[in-house]
Amino acid sequence: MKKYVLGIFSILMIINFSVAQNHQHLIIYGQSLSTGHQSWPSLSVDNVNGNSMIGEQVWSNFGNSITNTLFPLVANVAKTTGQLPKNRASNIYAECPLIAATNHIQLKTDGIYKFVATSCGTGGLTIEQLSKEYYNPVFYLNFTNALSHMSSATKDVECPALFLMQGEYNYAPTSSSSGLEQGSIPTTIKKEYKSLMIQLKNNMQSDVVNKYQQTYKPLFITYQAGVQYTRGKKLEIGMAQLEASNENDDIICAGPVYPMTDRGGHLDSNGYRWFGEILGKVYYRTKVLGQRFKPLQPLKISRTDNPRILKIQFLVPKLPLVFDELTTNKVANYGFEIYDNNVKRTIDNIVIQDDCVYISTTSDMIGNLEVVYAGPNNQGHGNLRDSDDEQAFYNYIDLDKKNMDGSYYYERDVAETTLRPSYEPKDVNGVIYDKPYPLYNFSVAFYYMLAKGTDTLICPNVGTYTGNNSLIKNDISVIFRDNCIFIRGLGDGSFGETITITDVNGSVLYNQNMSQSLVNGVCEIPLVLKRGIYIFKLSGENITMVAYKFLKV
Repeated sequence: MKKYVLGIFSILMIINFSVAQNHQHLIIYGQSLSTGHQSWPSLSVDNVNGNSMIGEQVWSNFGNSITNTLFPLVANVAKTTGQLPKNRASNIYAECPLIAATNHIQLKTDGIYKFVATSCGTGGLTIEQLSKEYYNPVFYLNFTNALSHMSSATKDVECPALFLMQGEYNYAPTSSSSGLEQGSIPTTIKKEYKSLMIQLKNNMQSDVVNKYQQTYKPLFITYQAGVQYTRGKKLEIGMAQLEASNENDDIICAGPVYPMTDRGGHLDSNGYRWFGEILGKVYYRTKVLGQRFKPLQPLKISRTDNPRILKIQFLVPKLPLVFDELTTNKVANYGFEIYDNNVKRTIDNIVIQDDCVYISTTSDMIGNLEVVYAGPNNQGHGNLRDSDDEQAFYNYIDLDKKNMDGSYYYERDVAETTLRPSYEPKDVNGVIYDKPYPLYNFSVAFYYMLAKGTDTLICPNVGTYTGNNSLIKNDISVIFRDNCIFIRGLGDGSFGETITITDVNGSVLYNQNMSQSLVNGVCEIPLVLKRGIYIFKLSGENITMVAYKFLKV
């Protein structure tokens, strides 16, 4: 008998019976943040059982010569960068974020999957250069090669998700001839970038479906580019990415990277691993649990009765909202700016109340109001976050920690004075060395304009999603015995609860109203399940209660 205790509805079940299973190929594509550029030293050096990579490194390019054999997934140094200096500035590929993402998912699901992780991006490229339609598509070939390599390693394969981290070089292209056509200019325009991003998604999904002959398209999980690369008050690239995720059900924006530790545009090894766990968290909630996920962002911007106060209501994955000056360094006005008829207003107070932020200025706001968060004046940074309490599996590491003999634990060149970033995340006790990465949802960067004479702007396509702030019931237990499932603690069924059981592909295995089937709060379901992940949802009075996991006891 296996017994599980439910914390919050729904129920995620992991049944431990053996069943044949395809390898799950997770692929990350993009520019340098997707590859782990400038990430010495490697941190995720221990393999999580069940996770593999093709060849001796996670990168399918950068010197990977073994293309048909699976090895245990670990963080090491890409062969083409192995001889580079070991310091903060060196362009070493050592800690790809996909490794921590894959490990997070595997650990969250009790090791039932056979994951294979592949990075196939290339640093310093525009979205045009990474596109299939690029006049010389050598970079997109890295992606299709990854599919071919995986097919050579095993025939039992499917791809549940693709990850994209790109955008910095469309904010700030280094070449004026890096557009789709030879000699053409790359776009810095929101509408054009969004179109290119959706086309890239469609191409990658189609190539996966055709190569692996799977019956579904992989989920497309991206992030929001920004930080030091942010350009322009309207945040064209970051808003294109946010809008694409709000407008398309198969695009998920995992959020921004500005809270993570960095080395002046690239993350450091802690930062890559930290954001990898963010990606893993978002994959788990969307692909495994089947929940919706949208990052912290505005729902509605409104004038108030006081012409000097503006109200911004947020979509909050988990309340309360917080202005965090510890996890990330405080920036001016927590990252907010307001322009009235193109004149920047002086902000004299910002407060949080429930799911809203109220911004007070020193003069009346009467014209076209432009609201900017995490814009270029703050180097793409802000301090607003939710209170997501999801637990990371990895700890924040002191990159300058030492051995007993006083030598550095992590090797570095003699001339290197420190591997630490300029700012390190803190809690009330100081830097969070050897404590888990906080997996809060920080607000995405955004730009919206509230027109003169208009009292309220409803942010398009955001909706009324309220995340996981759902009814909590702590007295529910589930027991598996004799090919039956027993659910205890449901009360008398007076709320008309319906229990639905689905597999991770959404197939309904059981759906029944419980009001006529309960005896003393116990419901018996005659259902035989093989090893796998199953999602239980309990709903009543038009409320669906949501949860994230079982706790084994």
